[in-house]
Amino acid sequence: MKWIKFLARNKIPHYIYKLKQEDCIILNNIKNKNNSILIILSGCIFITKVFPNKEILPIAILHINDIFIEKNKELKIYYKLVALETTYILTFNTSILNKNKISTLLEISIINAYKKTIEKYEAINNIMCQKSIKNRILQLILNISLQFGKVRNQQILIPFQLSNKNIAILTGTSKNTVNKIMRTIYSKSIIKDLDKKIIILDNILNLNLK
Repeated sequence: MKWIKFLARNKIPHYIYKLKQEDCIILNNIKNKNNSILIILSGCIFITKVFPNKEILPIAILHINDIFIEKNKELKIYYKLVALETTYILTFNTSILNKNKISTLLEISIINAYKKTIEKYEAINNIMCQKSIKNRILQLILNISLQFGKVRNQQILIPFQLSNKNIAILTGTSKNTVNKIMRTIYSKSIIKDLDKKIIILDNILNLNLK
């Protein structure tokens, strides 16, 4: 993979973590003066910011070549990364970049990947700006379909199971509310499970749950 080759060529120490579905990583950088860069090598994760009062703020859904830079210095605030499917994450310390003369190609790759990642942050922000919980859920499903969906026989196949619990976290609502809305969606045969997959049967843009 290009990232591993770049880091090896520049003699930058790095680590690779494997997360199974629903595994998570907790990031709290208070004791570390340096920031860390995490790059998704394969798979898919979502990131939330957890506050001292246990309030959870969804940050982004990231997949291959997306970057997360850990900058948290706030007391008792941490980030939680949850795998939606088997995921490999590469991580290294930013202080290494300052001490080493890294290649221009590596710098450009990091900058370009981060620019691409910003769109994922904006997507979650747009979802959270929706006042209607129903619209948040529908926009989340649409966003995931556009990012990860594969068209097959006029159906959109999402290659991982998105639980109601995770939908609730990513839309800032309760699991009970999500259960109610998802039951309506399933009853209209818009979405159904198949072999631990999600298939969207109809055009989500024409969906009306009134």
